Amino acid sequence: MDTIVIGAGLAGLAAGRRLVEAGVPVTLIEARDRLGGRVWTGAGPDSRPIDLGAEWVGESGMVHDLLTGAGARLAATDGRQVRRVRGGWEDLESLTKTARGLLERASARDDDASLVASLDQCCGSDDPSAREQLLRYVEGFHAADPLAVSVRWLGEVESTQPAEASEHRAVAGAGQVVGALASALEGRCDIRLVTRARSVEWTPGHVIVRTDDGSTLHAASAIVTVPLPLLDPEGEEPAGVRLEPRLEEKRAAIRQLRMGRVVKLALCFREPFWLGIPDLDGITFVHDYDQPFPTWWTPADRDTPILTGWAGGPFADSLVGSGENELVDLAVTSLASAFALSRAEVHERLEYRMVHDWNRDPFSRGAYTYVGVGGLDAPATLAVPVAGTLFFAGEATCGHGYNATMEGALQSGLRAADEVLAARGR
Repeated sequence: MDTIVIGAGLAGLAAGRRLVEAGVPVTLIEARDRLGGRVWTGAGPDSRPIDLGAEWVGESGMVHDLLTGAGARLAATDGRQVRRVRGGWEDLESLTKTARGLLERASARDDDASLVASLDQCCGSDDPSAREQLLRYVEGFHAADPLAVSVRWLGEVESTQPAEASEHRAVAGAGQVVGALASALEGRCDIRLVTRARSVEWTPGHVIVRTDDGSTLHAASAIVTVPLPLLDPEGEEPAGVRLEPRLEEKRAAIRQLRMGRVVKLALCFREPFWLGIPDLDGITFVHDYDQPFPTWWTPADRDTPILTGWAGGPFADSLVGSGENELVDLAVTSLASAFALSRAEVHERLEYRMVHDWNRDPFSRGAYTYVGVGGLDAPATLAVPVAGTLFFAGEATCGHGYNATMEGALQSGLRAADEVLAARGR
């Protein structure tokens, strides 16, 4: 008996691959006109690959192995991280270590609270510079609101999957992992792009998926891998997938999770001008927290003339309603400040830009998840199968720091597929 997989991001592709290899007929439906979901390598006018979605991978694991197996060239990141200050730049290595110490103290408490509340209770006015750096890190890397994020969850993440656990990038783009998964499905799976699931009606052993093109699909089971805001939403969400009957335990878990907001863009220049700034020798990240786009990073191939701009969490909230031209204008201002240039100097070197506001993307409504106060068990609750019929995957269902990662999404798809097989005694 067959299975319908809803969503063709890494989780859906991995689940589909595992099932077809086990001989289970699979129909994979995807609302976008492409595979990959939030893993998306675009191409500039000069055909340069540009990651507009997920980008960073670990030095080991299934994503790493898929990329290397596909012949991808991976580059390690070992450059400096600096912050723009009046009159120059400050190296952040020492300050980051102090900030991590604050988080360890804040997350060691028995009860859960937000990061801000925990810092107020445990650390008072200790080292305000380190506190600011910790808050900016959480806003940027985790795309989280420090007033809402669970400090216990942060402590778990930073002990298992901190930023430095994912310091490799594919020079030709993370989209190569999508290609590797898709090639294993070619000719073995019914893949339907531009097909949005509107609802999943279920009884034990049977699902009916209704799509926006009027199709009605029947199967023995379904694996739902859509991003958190689209999973049985409370209100009207154009690309939401309604479960019928609804699952109150899942809905309660969803309310304990948050979707991090992110705007990401790439500015391509005539040459990598930053290589000629002596004070920025060997950098990977430059931060200017007074700007709308507070974080910039250099490319995997140091000679490529592209800088990536990132606004996450509350910084992304401040950009709500901005059109693409306005976002680029704010990015140019931000980059000029971060690199101690004038706007005119940035403009005259700029060749093209690529922008994606993940918050306005109707098929994601954000970038990736984090856990709210009291929600440490929510990802596991979200992942539990229902009646051997409904199964759930995607980064939001991952615990132990693997949410928000390609590795977590991939693992969750394999886990859901194995649950389908187990339910069928296989």
